[in-house]
Amino acid sequence: MTDFLSYILMRFKTLVFVFLTIFSPIVASISDSVASRRSLFIIPHPAYQQETSWSVGVAGGYYFKSKNLSRISSISGSADYTLLNQFIFNITPKIYLNNNKWYLYSNLNFRNYPDFYYGIGNKTTGIKQTFTSNIFNVSLQPQYALTKEIYAGAIVAGRYESVLTDESFNSVRDRIFNEFGAGGWEKPFYSINAGLLFSYDSRDSQFYPYKGVFAKTTLTGSKAGLGSSHSITDLSVDFRNYLPVYGQHVLAWQFYYEAAFSKNEIPFQLLPTLGGRDLLRGFRQGMYRDNVMALLQIEYRIPVYKRIKAAVFLSAGDVMSSKNYHIDKLKVAYGAGLRCRLNDARVHLRFDIAKNNYGDKLQFYITATEAF
Repeated sequence: MTDFLSYILMRFKTLVFVFLTIFSPIVASISDSVASRRSLFIIPHPAYQQETSWSVGVAGGYYFKSKNLSRISSISGSADYTLLNQFIFNITPKIYLNNNKWYLYSNLNFRNYPDFYYGIGNKTTGIKQTFTSNIFNVSLQPQYALTKEIYAGAIVAGRYESVLTDESFNSVRDRIFNEFGAGGWEKPFYSINAGLLFSYDSRDSQFYPYKGVFAKTTLTGSKAGLGSSHSITDLSVDFRNYLPVYGQHVLAWQFYYEAAFSKNEIPFQLLPTLGGRDLLRGFRQGMYRDNVMALLQIEYRIPVYKRIKAAVFLSAGDVMSSKNYHIDKLKVAYGAGLRCRLNDARVHLRFDIAKNNYGDKLQFYITATEAF
């Protein structure tokens, strides 16, 4: 195991060296503007995770000057194409206005996304059905500062999704529809969600906090016939705490809860799912999904050398049905990773390896920004 970790560390150092060598003009321009805290980077974006395999693309971000590191306006985005023929485009403006009295979060996302369907529930079903989603998402969240740390606001979001299947779907169609329902398969669905959000944010940085608390609760709903094909109520609770240990050592933990409720069938794509690069690293995103999901994850973050940091993490959680709050086998994942700071806003390039308690292979993640 020691030899393996040494190999991983060597490969990561090589990646960082190549990155800084190729993009030294960009890094230099960032360093020159640290006093005003403005930064811009546009870089090739190689990434890896189980859901996408390797991807290539472009990622970038512009970070506005700010007198407060915890309230930095930014516009970030990426466009990626993966070895699984997935195309993903994403842009996220986060803008603070009027001396931080207003905060406007928005997101535009488009995906042409070949994927696998594994059924619904927290048990393995034996199903692995291919499908392709074409997804368009847009979200707008204006928020007003009630106090320095407390924001209240509204959410307006729209989504359109269609699914394409091949001939292999015919052999499992009846089983899927009988056991898990036809929601999300037979025709495109669309929704306009509206609701409220409340947040508390005392972190000293949005991107890599050394201390503070972040908490956010959202409640939204869509109504069939009023710009939506389904009536669904969505609830989420996100609580994060960052505890300074000594120096720049940080113990961070997160509790996350998400649920989707409806009197009728919910398209499977709108059900909460765990796994992937942020929520329970080590599990494949989409393998387990249901209308309720809850998890807890802990991460210890360690300074290594200048821009380089390390982390070890442990996560546990599961999905379940609100009709039967039962967990067959709690899902647990653990791992470690390395970070390379890209700018003064503490945005990091992130490399993680993770393992789970279901006997799956080691999972690798190469991406930007922290999991939480």
